[in-house]
Amino acid sequence: MKIGFFKTRFIIYIVALTVIGGFLFNFLLTRQSVIMYDYFIEKPTTYNLERAERLANSIYQSFKQEVPSPPSLPAVQSFIKKYNDIPFLSVNFIYRDDAGLMKSVLEDVKEIDILSAEYVYPIRYGNREIGTLLIYDINKEYKRGLEEYSQMLKVTRLFFIILLFLLLSILIYREYSAKIEHAKKLAEYQAVHDGLTGLYTQKYFKEHLEREISRSQRYNRPLSLIMCDIDFFKKFNDTHGHLAGDEVLKRVSRMIQDNVRASDIVARYGGEEFAILLLEAGIEEARSVAKRLRTITDKAVDVAGRIKDTIEQTPIKFEGKELNVTLSMGVASFDGNEKYKPEFLISDADHALYQSKENGRNQITLFDPESKQYTKVG
Repeated sequence: MKIGFFKTRFIIYIVALTVIGGFLFNFLLTRQSVIMYDYFIEKPTTYNLERAERLANSIYQSFKQEVPSPPSLPAVQSFIKKYNDIPFLSVNFIYRDDAGLMKSVLEDVKEIDILSAEYVYPIRYGNREIGTLLIYDINKEYKRGLEEYSQMLKVTRLFFIILLFLLLSILIYREYSAKIEHAKKLAEYQAVHDGLTGLYTQKYFKEHLEREISRSQRYNRPLSLIMCDIDFFKKFNDTHGHLAGDEVLKRVSRMIQDNVRASDIVARYGGEEFAILLLEAGIEEARSVAKRLRTITDKAVDVAGRIKDTIEQTPIKFEGKELNVTLSMGVASFDGNEKYKPEFLISDADHALYQSKENGRNQITLFDPESKQYTKVG
């Protein structure tokens, strides 16, 4: 996003919304002033505090007589609607629903309105309080309000415009910050993920492998690496085109991810080559390192077999055609030896992959670190 464009849009937002908000709020305040004048000043009133108290108590007595016990919600609503037509007073009823939440019979009533009731009458059924009848004195201290209202009009207009300006500035700043944060996260994601397949990049994979090797050496936690390569991929591209090749890479990547755990690391290691790092699920001190090494190696061979079979048996549809590909795979494991280096594991798995290719492709070869032998396992 260009800074100049952002500044221009920022100014347009501020000016337009400030003008609209100013006109709207001025209209509302003017209308409110007219209503207050017509109702409280021009219209004669017979209101007094003693009369309001008597009327509120009368409403409470009427509630007990007219609403059956225990009161039902429709009956209460009907009563509230009936008595809200009385001048100078407003009636409401609050209760707790089955979930224990406070509810009001009147809609759009705020908590501050409930707390400002002048007359509060708890409604009981037996020994249990089932709700509260609230009666509001809508004319209380109206004279003092009228004296201050004229001055508050000007102050409110000024503060509203300032507040609107600040709020809009904050909202636009948050929008801008969110876009920057999104761009930052996208850049971070793209830095470690392959753009075509969404898998980790080779650079990130090697960095992660180095950390896992160090952790493995510290805790004697074996790990396994699977290197796999799409067979005859160059020939496939020459025959079907690079778009078909891209589709194959994306589908193969997805099938690999579907057959590994979320904790395992899958990377696009080269053009059509993939690397899968399998970590031991947890530390089991009671088992020997050798047995744990065999366990994770067997797990790696099992995962490689599932991936190989899935890709071999799943045609990839592209432009009305069903395309088939196979994988050659190499498996190697690491037992936590302190002198071991990350490139050793990559080399062992890569050589096992090479053996799979040399021996006819579409197969899995396991490297045994003890015998230094390569064995076909799938």
